[in-house]
Amino acid sequence: MKREARVYAWGGWKMPVLHPSDPEFCEDGCPICTRTRRNVGWARVIQKGELAITFGGCWWGRARQRKYGVTPDQPLPDTWTSS
Repeated sequence: MKREARVYAWGGWKMPVLHPSDPEFCEDGCPICTRTRRNVGWARVIQKGELAITFGGCWWGRARQRKYGVTPDQPLPDTWTSS
């Protein structure tokens, strides 16, 4: 199943606070999660701390886990990214 990437304001730094169950923000817009999945060192450290403190991530990370079945620090499975 192919998915379309969304674009968020200010490069993702403007979070959709009124939509806490938006898994696409974690996937396409979150400045921490997107960089963590690209193996940026400082983002991985912040992400590990966030996952430990919140027991699974922020609202959008949890929504992503419910929809796609992977934690916010893991890339999507091939079934979601292939055409």
